[in-house]
Amino acid sequence: MPEYLTLTGTLRSSQESDVAADASGKVTATFVERGQAVKRGDTLAILDARGAAITATAMNAQTQLARAQLEQAQKECERVNALFKTGAISQAEFDRTNSQCTTTQWSAAAAAAQQQSAQKIVGDSVIRAPFAGIVGERFVNVGQYVQPQTKVVSLYAPDPLRLELTVPEANVGAIKPDMVVRYTVSSFGDQTFEGAVKFISPNIRPATRDLVVEALCPNADGKLKPGMFAVANLSVGEEKLASVPKNSVVTAESVSRVFVVVEKRIQERIVQLAGEKDGLVGIIAGVKSGENVVLQPGPDVRDGAQAL
Repeated sequence: MPEYLTLTGTLRSSQESDVAADASGKVTATFVERGQAVKRGDTLAILDARGAAITATAMNAQTQLARAQLEQAQKECERVNALFKTGAISQAEFDRTNSQCTTTQWSAAAAAAQQQSAQKIVGDSVIRAPFAGIVGERFVNVGQYVQPQTKVVSLYAPDPLRLELTVPEANVGAIKPDMVVRYTVSSFGDQTFEGAVKFISPNIRPATRDLVVEALCPNADGKLKPGMFAVANLSVGEEKLASVPKNSVVTAESVSRVFVVVEKRIQERIVQLAGEKDGLVGIIAGVKSGENVVLQPGPDVRDGAQAL
């Protein structure tokens, strides 16, 4: 039977973010609720940007004026440069005109920068999803005033998930990249899910003497949720274990039992299971190799009953 290393861990999102505002303003609209799926670029909320829009319009006009003044100044510089080459004007007049031309260039550049800044504020008033995911929480409501870095929504990507496991130092050598991880979560009983090891921490944590390992776990249907506790099994070799037919194991409320015939009487045994292979289930504890077990035990099979 395969030898399994049993670990516990927590499912986490492969990508998550508290989406924050980049501008100040009053929230005028929200478009998402908890649990809602969004695409990258979807609008999450809008801030009142009327003041910024007025400023942007004014700065656009100022930029157009500065560009016109720059164009006129450049023409004047070209004219003065030509006259200076012929000796028709003095050095002082030449220097004054070129200085004015340079100043006009700086003014035009400053106006353009101010326009871009005003337009950015208008753009930042629309808060968008940075990636496709699920809204975990909405932190703001209409009428609320927010500032830069105010959290608006929490967003997480549901597929794939990361299963974060801690491996004891003694077992670190058995962990390899891409090895299969099979795990269960209490919400879905005995249903087994799979992932693959994609990250192995480069160092042991001194305080706990363990290693952090992450497995990437497909979750296309979204049934698994970040934060769920998982019990994982990793096949790390072959071990000689007692094994019994799968149909001899009775599992109820996460407790597995088999019924063993000893001196013509039935004994109920609580067992600890390992992996399954070719219809046989490995038994870590509870049954020894060579003991006779009852196949497909029915309701009449109970501890202490006479074996037929």
